[in-house]
Amino acid sequence: MKMTPRRIFLATAIAGVIVAGPAFAISGYSTAHLNLRAGPGTQYPIVGMMEYNVRSDITGCLADYSWCAIAVAGLTGWASAEYLVVDKGGAIMQVDEQGAATGIPVVAAEGVAEVVAGPTVGVVVGPAGNVAAIVPEPAVISYISATPVPAVAVEGEIVLGAVLPAAVQLYEVPGAAYGYAIVNGNRVLVDVNSRAVLYIHRA
Repeated sequence: MKMTPRRIFLATAIAGVIVAGPAFAISGYSTAHLNLRAGPGTQYPIVGMMEYNVRSDITGCLADYSWCAIAVAGLTGWASAEYLVVDKGGAIMQVDEQGAATGIPVVAAEGVAEVVAGPTVGVVVGPAGNVAAIVPEPAVISYISATPVPAVAVEGEIVLGAVLPAAVQLYEVPGAAYGYAIVNGNRVLVDVNSRAVLYIHRA
């Protein structure tokens, strides 16, 4: 099979994830249904998802503890440390805040093809806790699956309950009360009043 530039990039990026961490890992959890990405940043494509409160192996984090390499359910990828916690002797530690004290080693994203982040339109505000998704009507899911709108980038990962900045334009969904946007590579339905993400389309 001929490797297109996109396939080469993804193969290189995912291979980089595999070699990014050391031979041991720290057990951790996500406080949200969290994207796994091909590299340490929201500019990288999504390769899977880390389920809420499911034990995962954190094999290492960048030096600033902003992104960590994860192995979970046969998948490897990078996840935002803002939503990662570890349990050390009964004490729950927030990875992005407590850094080296978590025991997670520092690693480099070796082998990951660099993708330069583009301009952002604001900062997403993370939810206070885990948020359950709505169940949209099939027609709504079909609409957002098939309808492209201008994609935008914000600082911060997109999770259920996260609040989008005012600069993110929301588009109407026929027959529904939700706003629709494509943010950081995610097709999302949004509460038009609170601007909180209600549903993330993971096709």
